Amino acid sequence: NQMADKLEKIETMRRQLIGDVSHELRTPLTAIKGYLEALMDGVLPANPETYQQIHSEIDRLQRLVNDLQELSRVEADVIQLQVAPVSPASLIERIQNTLGRQFEEKNIKLVTDVEPGLPNVLLDQDRIIQVLTNLVGNALQYTPKGGKVIICVRWEKTNLLFSVKDTGIGISAEQLNFIFNRFYRTDKSRNRASGGSGIGLTIAKALVQAHRGTIWAESNGEGKGSTFSFLIPIPK
Repeated sequence: NQMADKLEKIETMRRQLIGDVSHELRTPLTAIKGYLEALMDGVLPANPETYQQIHSEIDRLQRLVNDLQELSRVEADVIQLQVAPVSPASLIERIQNTLGRQFEEKNIKLVTDVEPGLPNVLLDQDRIIQVLTNLVGNALQYTPKGGKVIICVRWEKTNLLFSVKDTGIGISAEQLNFIFNRFYRTDKSRNRASGGSGIGLTIAKALVQAHRGTIWAESNGEGKGSTFSFLIPIPK
């Protein structure tokens, strides 16, 4: 009976995933088809702006496919971590260098608070950068102009704690329970318009768990900002 129940749950998840993927692929494909039909009918001019719009939709489709491939790997638990000594401060510096210009363009203050004297720790640098990029990128996306995002790193007993706090749109208590579910969106129109796949947090959670860590989100409600944190255990 237990095996039958498990198989039924797996089949239900498979059908849900197929439905979710079909829905996500349909949106950019419909847009691309619409642009091409408008070009053929002469409704849209064949100029660089039109081609740029088509290219943006194709780029968005490619990002979704890449994210789906990554999701399949993390959900199959086949992630191979490349662990090496890493300076926590260097991880934050990488994020600043990568996203700093976007923060300036949106007039959002990016603040870093790294505990002094943190030693090198054993991590998969690229994977933790991937997690941080997702969290900080989300904070940037959902924080209005003139807001602030704070990245903190410090020791928490035998763990390394990372947190990304923003003054953005916030998350309701109901949404917090589903925030790491694949394809879940707290703001469907805003996320889809920006090209988000809705699985970035799902992948981030799997990467943190691959490091035997935990990740969670906190918010005082809509309009009151949010904080995403994750702990990575560091053996002495």
